[in-house]
Amino acid sequence: MLKKILFSNIPVGYFIGAVLGAFVGFLILMITLNAWSLYNTFTESPEGDSDQYVTINKKINFLNTVSSALSSFTDAELDTLKNAPFVDDIAPFVRSSFGVEAKRKGTANMPYMRTEMFFEAVPDRFLDKIPDEWGWQEGDNHIPVIIPKEYLNLYNFGFAKAQGLPNVSESLIGQFNFELELYNRFHFEKYTGSIVGFSNRIQSLLVPYEFLVEANKRFTENEEQTPDRLVLKLKPNMEKDLYAFLEKHGYETTHDAFQGGKVALFVHTSGTILLFIAGLIIVLALIVYALTLQLTVQRNKDEIYQLILLGYKPRILFGLYFTVQLIIAALVFIGAVLAMNIVTSGVLEFLAERYIDLKTFDSMFAIKISMITMLVFILLTGFNAFRLIHRLALKGTV
Repeated sequence: MLKKILFSNIPVGYFIGAVLGAFVGFLILMITLNAWSLYNTFTESPEGDSDQYVTINKKINFLNTVSSALSSFTDAELDTLKNAPFVDDIAPFVRSSFGVEAKRKGTANMPYMRTEMFFEAVPDRFLDKIPDEWGWQEGDNHIPVIIPKEYLNLYNFGFAKAQGLPNVSESLIGQFNFELELYNRFHFEKYTGSIVGFSNRIQSLLVPYEFLVEANKRFTENEEQTPDRLVLKLKPNMEKDLYAFLEKHGYETTHDAFQGGKVALFVHTSGTILLFIAGLIIVLALIVYALTLQLTVQRNKDEIYQLILLGYKPRILFGLYFTVQLIIAALVFIGAVLAMNIVTSGVLEFLAERYIDLKTFDSMFAIKISMITMLVFILLTGFNAFRLIHRLALKGTV
């Protein structure tokens, strides 16, 4: 009976709007925090190495074409780069100082192939993926090769289509061995080779670093190379400094070298905007809810005052309002958590279909932050309700 008296004149439209606003606000807040946690989990996983790597070289101009030595980096230039504030790690590309010929006998499904090529190598710590078959030791007659993923795409969607050849998958191409002949005017060596992996980071034909260093010694009698290309590992959020450095010194890099940084910037910017929107919606819902509560008390002020005169203490009346508020807040919170879990499950399933398995992901961070925000929401609206009822008890008016 007491509840019917206190809630007899509740403005239903305002009340529903406030509850829906709070639900939408908390749902956006949870989804945004979950997306942020999901992104951080991804970047910390092997599938989402967040470190940024770029390959740089000097711009080719007329002077470079006259003398190839001008396209190489000097020791002083290397020292300048090593000490640059945006560089976390650096290594020169080692290139083959000999000719390389690859060939494969024809089969019923694949024609005879023969091509001239080259090799390069970088330390393993700069590779985006290290295949199980990767590595070389003195005496090995087999050379594993990593090629750019784009090369396979060019073959499948360009060369193969034009020549009427079958497409080749990553797993299939790894089953093909081929002969490798290394040579110069004075020396000749023969090996077998196979493609063991694909790189999205480095656009070159890569072989194990140890092999290429030893092979160059045999073919060039320990002649020291001057590097033409460098691979850099960048410190976080230093893209602008790198761009300015490249422009100042006449260096260049690939156009899409900063996709990882751009994605990170986009995620953090979008997350900040969504957090702001969620916070704004929650604040507006808080205001509407507080106004609704105030309007409810105002419409029932006569009933409340009469109950106080009959001996009901203000804290008892406040307790009824606060209990209803807790129930509503709990329903809003549980509904937002369930909706967030549905969205998160869909995202994780979508990523799993693309072989991105984030087993370590946990939604508790989003739930905890949202719970703290909800408690603040409850305390603020509860304090407002208590203040109104207490004022009514003292003055007989709101």
